[in-house]
Amino acid sequence: MDIQDYMKAFIDTFYENKQDIQQGKPIKLIPNDTINALKNTTITEDGRDLDSLLKMLEESVYPFRNVSEHKRNFAFIPAPVVDISKLGDLFESFYNPNAAGFYSSSGTAVIEEEMMAYLCEKAGYDPKKASGTFLSGGSMANLNATIAARDKYLSLDDITKGVVYISDQAHHSVHKALHVIGIPDERIRRVKTDDRLKIDPTVLQETIKTDKKNALRPFIVIATAGTTNAGVIDPLPELAKICKEEDMWLHVDGAFGASVLLSSSHTHLLKGIEQADSITWDAHKWLFQSYSCAMLLVKDKADLLRSFSETPEYLEDASENEHINTWDLGLDLSRPARGVKLWLSMQALGTKKLGDTIDYGIKLAEYTESVVRNTPKLDIVTPAQTAILNFRYYREGLSEEELNLFNTALSNMISNQGFAQILTTKLQGKTVLRMCTISPETTQEDIDKTIEHISSCIETLETN
Repeated sequence: MDIQDYMKAFIDTFYENKQDIQQGKPIKLIPNDTINALKNTTITEDGRDLDSLLKMLEESVYPFRNVSEHKRNFAFIPAPVVDISKLGDLFESFYNPNAAGFYSSSGTAVIEEEMMAYLCEKAGYDPKKASGTFLSGGSMANLNATIAARDKYLSLDDITKGVVYISDQAHHSVHKALHVIGIPDERIRRVKTDDRLKIDPTVLQETIKTDKKNALRPFIVIATAGTTNAGVIDPLPELAKICKEEDMWLHVDGAFGASVLLSSSHTHLLKGIEQADSITWDAHKWLFQSYSCAMLLVKDKADLLRSFSETPEYLEDASENEHINTWDLGLDLSRPARGVKLWLSMQALGTKKLGDTIDYGIKLAEYTESVVRNTPKLDIVTPAQTAILNFRYYREGLSEEELNLFNTALSNMISNQGFAQILTTKLQGKTVLRMCTISPETTQEDIDKTIEHISSCIETLETN
């Protein structure tokens, strides 16, 4: 067989077996004997038979993963992928353009420029002044944003005085990015959150003023639109007002929640995001793209050019440059054209279908909340927000430690039995069960059966 025959056969086999994915477990861990077999498959001088190698990938490698497209996988932020995105990946893989600059791949550059302008407009930015870049994920987007903020607001002498403000619900990638740009723990302020887990603007402003009195240099507030734990959106208008008054950068980590900008009826949840200086947005979360496809949007492209361009004149005529090489907008040089598959997906599906699908995930979380509220021994901890819900097993008379241990055991039993995947998280000292309901494949019947399954697991644990 020629290589193209293997490729055709793989695609046919994948789609023949696609329905089996929903019948299997949402996560499958690799057994020790398979690990040993893979480790003993050494690279040889003469090579191995391709048929046996492909069989090994099919049977011993790819089955063992977190199946994010499973309709009852509610853990992490699942990544159900539209097939059109995979088709875009196929084009990208075969043509293999280097999307670092306009000259090396001018066709994909135009597509990405148009896609970025559209996303900036959706965020409320002026697409002529705003810009951004496609990156591997939210971690890199947060890093690039914090570099731009540091370079705009801190002189070399100020770096040792720079202070950052985040909430205790901020994603751990934010903490990593701050360390990379030279901000140690003692200058990262974890601002108190209210009972809804949102940054408290009053506490934030007081903390900023205290730091200024102590001759420090507050320079960036990092808010979240759709926290990983609970789907919380920080009070963006209030935070934007504070940043404007205090002359600071506002970054919104919207890796998950920024997709609500394309919702058909929930865009009001992101009011104020248009005032942010930069936004992280992952398409491989709630825009149903394959890994990896993320974006960093900035209100003023000059802020990225200041940090990443080696051509100073760009700063003088940034608004007049029709095509800016992406290597001047971020850390990446050679890279794939990640934005093309998103462009293809949005062009083919249309904004209404995509927006309705986002709304469906939100409504499904609200439906799940209503089912949980009517289920004995389950207690809502945080209500449905941007398609994430937290609840826990609760019984009068048990200590917090006993409740935490029970909920951990409950999560383990649910996942080990393979009907659904629901993991725990920690909220205000409580171990809770967390569900994210963004898959368009998930039905209300799936939710009903999942909660019934949880109740059955509770009964088994209580009996034992």
